[in-house]
Amino acid sequence: MTLKVATLDCLYPRNSFFCGRTTRAMMGWNVANADALPAYRLDATPAQLIGFAGDLPFVAHEAASTPLVLAFLRHCGLPGPKDLRRYQTAEEAADIASNLISQGKRLVHNFGTLPTLEATDGLLIPMDLYSGLNCKSTLPSLVEPEFHPERELVPCSKLAATLAAEWTLPVFLKVAGKGSNGGGAAVRYCPDADALAAAIRELTARLSPNDTIIIEKDYGPVPSWCAGVAILDDDIQWLGASLQVFSKPANQTGSILLREDPPAEVRSTAMAIAHKARDTGYRGIAGFDIGIRPEAGPVVFDLNFRPNSSTGLLLAGRAALNAAGLPVVHSFFLRHDGPLAALLDAVETAAAAGRLIPGSVFDRDCYRGTAHDTATRSCLDGWILAESCEQARDWAVTISQTLSEQLAG
Repeated sequence: MTLKVATLDCLYPRNSFFCGRTTRAMMGWNVANADALPAYRLDATPAQLIGFAGDLPFVAHEAASTPLVLAFLRHCGLPGPKDLRRYQTAEEAADIASNLISQGKRLVHNFGTLPTLEATDGLLIPMDLYSGLNCKSTLPSLVEPEFHPERELVPCSKLAATLAAEWTLPVFLKVAGKGSNGGGAAVRYCPDADALAAAIRELTARLSPNDTIIIEKDYGPVPSWCAGVAILDDDIQWLGASLQVFSKPANQTGSILLREDPPAEVRSTAMAIAHKARDTGYRGIAGFDIGIRPEAGPVVFDLNFRPNSSTGLLLAGRAALNAAGLPVVHSFFLRHDGPLAALLDAVETAAAAGRLIPGSVFDRDCYRGTAHDTATRSCLDGWILAESCEQARDWAVTISQTLSEQLAG
């Protein structure tokens, strides 16, 4: 059964294509430590929406788009790509993208693109606009004042003095540099003086004195949603909202989709932001982090003008819930040091029952055939349908244990 999911060809202008291949340097504050990021993740992560490509031309590494991977996507009910372009190296990815641009296509990316493509006029969103919209300091220009978090922007050189004179703990410190960021890598939570001192030392070491830091009030453990929209010339589509899961403040570890709709204020706030963003020229998918304060209503924490880790959940989750009759969809992240086929066999029961929505899938052995990366692992990221969040988490733990036992045996 193929799920009735939203596909990228309906969420971007018709002349678009997707090539998410980036570089370690472009990752910036998207990860806590780009130097420690396994090289293969630069090819695995951008392919997380391959199952939702539809008619949109999709450029992906061959290890993220093997026949086994594509068959698994369709086995789980996703339509998969109809126009797939494979590469082995960054140079091949750039050549494929350049050829599509020469045909009048416009490049869609998520965490930045390859340097040879960045300066071309073939980007759907010019890099200056993309970088500016994804800068954390842009929020006030797109969000109504009553939904702003209490915050102050200061140069890094004045961070310590401003905090000492004007703020009480706890606070969040956010890097306000241009470009996209994700996963809380550009945010430091400071509940006490020791944490604050450590954050100030790190930020002053990594940034220049004039780089901007945002000091933001801690609103406590308020529920927060990632609200998804697709912005087109003549339409703004509401994609839904997933509840964010945090292991600690500023450290998001996953997302949940429930049968119940999010609070109405989440949708209305997101749509208002989307209308303003359309006026800037932005087109395509965006996600906004919106909390609900118990007595004060919405507060907007972050704006992401790109596909993000919960986009696939929003595109397929509601259809999967309706088909399976289950109440919860919860994210999972599986890694395996053996072949991808063994990982997929371990999740087959859930896949066959219509309980699994794949995101990134990566074939370790295929990648090792063309790249010497000892850190390469088979991986499957996605979302599992369950009776409860606890059941979903237990499922992922059980699968990981099964795979470990197979290797040990």
